[in-house]
Amino acid sequence: MFIELSYPIGPHSTVLDPGLKPPTVIPRSRFEDGKRNNTSYLELFAHTGTHLDMPWHFNPRGNKILDFEIGDFVFQSVVLVDIPKGPWEPVTETELRAFEDKIAHCDALLIRTGNNELRRTNPDVYIRGIPGLSVEAAQYLASFDQLRLIGMDFMSVENIEKARPLNYPVHHALLDRPRPMLLLEDANLTPAGQHTIQRLYLFPLRVEDLEASPVTAVAEVEY
Repeated sequence: MFIELSYPIGPHSTVLDPGLKPPTVIPRSRFEDGKRNNTSYLELFAHTGTHLDMPWHFNPRGNKILDFEIGDFVFQSVVLVDIPKGPWEPVTETELRAFEDKIAHCDALLIRTGNNELRRTNPDVYIRGIPGLSVEAAQYLASFDQLRLIGMDFMSVENIEKARPLNYPVHHALLDRPRPMLLLEDANLTPAGQHTIQRLYLFPLRVEDLEASPVTAVAEVEY
């Protein structure tokens, strides 16, 4: 059975910082204008909705999308942990250590905090009050060499307002390490429920010279 763990993309359904352009479908041809087909241009921020950050996002020597093989976006050993968090309340190293036995054997870690409920009820707080990871938590996760992906049900791996004057230490802790790490941000982890995830598929748009891409996140689970 397959479960989608990503959000639809649209001008009204996507939550973005107010300073960013919303995703837009720009008509090129339309039947109602007497054309023979419908064709469109698509304009969107690379970090729109449920998306993957590549190492090149913060590491000038890091991998871009096309530096990964397509199989690098399939994960065979996935762990989903529940760590309830409110706005501005980072996930800590101590909380993650409670799951160390599982983290030590997975290639993808999904962190479900319940913070994504604010995406629907209070988008402004969802944007500004990102829980994120503490720096110590990020450094701890970066030490697991087999761990290739960290996914989360909040907009960014760190609170952007707090991280900006500090030069984004959480992003750097994860994306600067020698073995490439991917970050799945703004994921919808609620539908996963208590299912055991057998595989996770996160295929980005294969665009040259790009640091991030929206993905359709799909979990294959036990029926």
